[in-house]
This record gives sequence, C-alpha cells and structure tokens, in this order.
Amino acid sequence: MKKALLPILILTSSLLAAPPSKSPATNIPKVSTLIPQLLPRNPSNKPPPAPVQKQLEAFFQGVQAGKVEECFKTLVASNPTLSDPAAVPEFVGNIRKGLEVFGPLQGYELYDQRTVGTRVIYITYLSYHPKKPLRWQFVFYTPIGADWKLLNLRFDNTVEQSLIPD
Repeated sequence: MKKALLPILILTSSLLAAPPSKSPATNIPKVSTLIPQLLPRNPSNKPPPAPVQKQLEAFFQGVQAGKVEECFKTLVASNPTLSDPAAVPEFVGNIRKGLEVFGPLQGYELYDQRTVGTRVIYITYLSYHPKKPLRWQFVFYTPIGADWKLLNLRFDNTVEQSLIPD
C-alpha cells in the first residue's frame, strides 16, 4: 500500500494549479507545476530575506505542530491561484499523506537558495522524518514596491535521486 501511495504522493504533491471550477473565468493565468531541480553539490544556505524566512519558519513549525491546513493557508495567502479554496484541500491532503507515510516532521533545514535576477528566489529545504527526508522547493517573488509572495512550491521524497553526481 505504501509503495502504491508513494508515486501518487509525489505526482499529486507537485500539482499546484487550481482545479477547473464552475465559477466565471478570471484573468489569473494557469500556474504550471514547478519542475524539480537537482540538488547542487555546493549549496548556498545563505538565509533568504527576513520576510521570506519568517514565512517558511512559520510554515514548518506549523506542520511540526500538526497545524497543516492553517500554516499552508497562511503561506499561500499572497497567491490567488495557490490559495484558491478548491486547491487547498488537495495539497493539504498530500502533506498529511506524506506525514503518514514518512512519519512526523522531526526537523528541517535550509539546503539551498538561488536568486534568479534580483526579484526571484528559488529555495530548497529538507525536512526530516523517521523513515526518510523530504525535499521542499519554494519560489518567491517580490514585485517592485511590494512584499515577497510565494509563486510556487512542491515537495517530494526524491532526495537521494536528486543529488548531482561527482
């Protein structure tokens, strides 16, 4: 059962686009999934900007405390597509499934931060669980004159397959 759940968990955890709804069309573009990146051999674990770090710390602490839905909603509040009420239950469910399969969150750490230009940051965290670590990838953006907002996120359990070989 766990082996059958694992591929489904990986696939569905990266699907962040809001499911089609019957509400009127909006001008919000469809969000494509974040393509998983290999883990660099020489990571830059320089902390992200303070507002971003604060959001991520609150998210992981909430997951660790069992407040998955609350901390997820807070994290995605700045992104209308990710915070769509139709999309939240699916992603929250996937996080909970990951915790069921790999065990409770025992700790987490920043693995890598890469800037893309001056206003986009690609951040990778590792979370530690009794059975296996998980990789979390976040993309944040700061529009001119505005606060940092989450553009996309994903998590998976492919840490060992993601290492760049020698």
